[in-house]
Amino acid sequence: MLIELEKARTRNNVVRIFREELDGPDSWTDGFVVDANEEMVLLQLVDDGVHINGYQILFLEDISDFAHPAPFNDFQKKVLALRDEEVIDPEVDLDDLAVLLIDISEEYGLVTLHREEVEPDSCEIGRVLKADAVTYELEEIGSDARWFDETFEYDLYDITRIEFGGAYEEALILANEDMGEDAYELSEEYPEDLDAQTDLDR
Repeated sequence: MLIELEKARTRNNVVRIFREELDGPDSWTDGFVVDANEEMVLLQLVDDGVHINGYQILFLEDISDFAHPAPFNDFQKKVLALRDEEVIDPEVDLDDLAVLLIDISEEYGLVTLHREEVEPDSCEIGRVLKADAVTYELEEIGSDARWFDETFEYDLYDITRIEFGGAYEEALILANEDMGEDAYELSEEYPEDLDAQTDLDR
């Protein structure tokens, strides 16, 4: 597989990647191969509107099949050329997962992390503050674009998909930066003592 991914990168073709066990047989990812090693592949995504839309890192062990070139490779490449949208290497190092997460957080502000084997219907978005060979600490941002007022620790190797630099992450950053003093969740809205809150409600 690594040899074929390298061919796609060299030829600047769109590939279509399937992860049937995690995504089901009818879901796939289209993108350009930017980098790959024996464990991971870094893609620059092509979305349904035929725009370049951020980056995705997948683990080779999760890939059930892929098509090179993708079914609509010629069309996608033509449209992207007409739109002057080009593949850009984010120059992140795939060799160390912990370092990779910190580098992405520092360079792009946010990283989206999927842990589909333990949380198949959700993901976490935020910035990785610390990471080692086992765990990582994440400062999360909510769908209201406010930072949570505490950080959370997760197991590093529960991660099954990494995304960054896309339109949604950019939207969260823009909205958060516009909030000023309201950029963080207000801690008084979330009482630590649930019994105390219950007493107040009586």
